[in-house]
Amino acid sequence: MEQQSENLEQMLAAARASGVKRQSFKRVPTWTELDLDGHLKRLGWGMLVYLLALVAFWAIILGELSASGQVRLASITVLIFSYIFVSLSAYFVQSKLNKAELSDRGAWQVLVGALILNPAFIGGYVSLSVFFHARDIKRRLEAKK
Repeated sequence: MEQQSENLEQMLAAARASGVKRQSFKRVPTWTELDLDGHLKRLGWGMLVYLLALVAFWAIILGELSASGQVRLASITVLIFSYIFVSLSAYFVQSKLNKAELSDRGAWQVLVGALILNPAFIGGYVSLSVFFHARDIKRRLEAKK
C-alpha cells in the first residue's frame, strides 16, 4: 500500500512540475440537457430575416430598388428589430454555453458588440459567430453520445 501511495505522490509531483494545476472531473452536459435546440433554431431563422432585411436595406440605399419613403422606413424598422432579436437570442445562447463552461467567450461580449457595431454594416457578425459556434458545440456533444 505504501508503494502505491509513493507512486501516486511521485506522479502528482511530476504533473505539478510539468504545469498541470488540477484535474477537472466536471461532467460535460449533453446537448439535450442544455435545452438550446429551440433557441438555436430561432437564432438561425432570426439571422435569415436579418440578412434579408440587410440586403433589402442596402438595395434601397444604393438605388437598386426604387422605393417610397414608407418602404424605406419599413426596411429600416425590420432591420433594427431583427437585429435586436438576433442580438438578444445570441446573448441567451452564449450565456447558457458559458454557464455550462462549454465556451470561454463572454455573453457580455455579444451585447457590447451589438451596441458598438452598426446593424447596417457588420453588426450581425457577432450573432452569426455565436450561431456557428453553438452549432459546432452541438455537433461535438452529439458525437460523444
